[in-house]
Amino acid sequence: MFTVEMDFDEIEITVLDDSGLNEDVKIFSYDDGVFIRQWNQKEQLYDVIQMTPAMYTELMQAWQSPEGAFLTNHSRNLK
Repeated sequence: MFTVEMDFDEIEITVLDDSGLNEDVKIFSYDDGVFIRQWNQKEQLYDVIQMTPAMYTELMQAWQSPEGAFLTNHSRNLK
């Protein structure tokens, strides 16, 4: 199960572990950065990963790709 919430400058995605064995994973997406966090019960703090939006896009593309190395063209639609 997952949820998606959109605010003016933030997209928040929460992925829940249906088995209840793992803590929820939250993705916070902004124009200039993406943060992935999960509660670490042992350390009593959040583990956080920060990446650029382009890196996050590549991560999502990687789930749909076969084994290999890939080069992504990050072009912008400028008017």
